[in-house]
Amino acid sequence: MRFRRMMAALATLALPMAAQAQTPPDAARLKTIEAKVPPQSWYPDGYYDVRIAAEAQVAEVPRATKDLAFDWGDGSGKRYDIIDCSAEYFTDAADYDPLMLRYATDAVDISRIRSELERLGFPLAVYAEPLAAFERARVEAAAKLSERDVRIAAGLEMPAEDEPYPDDVGDYEDSPEFRFVAAVEANRKRLAPKLPMVTLEGGCGAGEGAPVIVKTSPPGGEVLLANAFAFKVCTRKNTDPWDRFACKWNEIETGVEKQLSGRYVYQVKWPDGTVRKGTREIIAGPDGDPASTVTFRKTGS
Repeated sequence: MRFRRMMAALATLALPMAAQAQTPPDAARLKTIEAKVPPQSWYPDGYYDVRIAAEAQVAEVPRATKDLAFDWGDGSGKRYDIIDCSAEYFTDAADYDPLMLRYATDAVDISRIRSELERLGFPLAVYAEPLAAFERARVEAAAKLSERDVRIAAGLEMPAEDEPYPDDVGDYEDSPEFRFVAAVEANRKRLAPKLPMVTLEGGCGAGEGAPVIVKTSPPGGEVLLANAFAFKVCTRKNTDPWDRFACKWNEIETGVEKQLSGRYVYQVKWPDGTVRKGTREIIAGPDGDPASTVTFRKTGS
């Protein structure tokens, strides 16, 4: 079974702490990532922009180094699980453009795993070729999906009764994830046996989370939100991503409950013309909790 569908379901899990407001990367900053992640000849049209945006997204909210590898006390030593149950994937999938919807999960998985193996000190000789093969298998499989299959895999549509999910590949050993872990482990044992074992464990769950109420202080501000990942992709494609018509900006009605969770770029405009812009983490409470309030302030933090 492929793990794309499980990854897509994790978007609603809250990240452990809210990030401070910050300015999203501009096109020049995103361009610098290309030195570390050059395009490949087999990348389909549009995928590279999503991959570069994914690298930037992962860099903004990395897992703490202490959480990357654990010793489970079974005599195997430390291990690194390529599945991260706290990772953010398809938050606001309905707002993604077709290419991003098709490739976002794959790009985030590859970018996160690459970054985390690098941070753990794995040599390129251990993971570079397996990761390239893993990425190619995931991307080529995603490229073959119909538009309906993409929406089902993203959780935006439900399959008909007895209709299989489009990303099922059969046996566990046939999955690109399994082949990747097996290849990296073979290299690790040979070249870097003291580094953590690389595994495929998972075991994550997900829920929608409690609703959120957006307010402005003072009242009367117009709130526009854009998914931070989608904003990065738009920045790669448009000269002015702050143009509400160039990118997928959503006007948020204040004072009412909404399902919001994840990292957003915002612009808030008050009647006197004051505008505040930045990036904000919105963390919803667990399912069943009362709505939490997120306030955008004209001055201060």
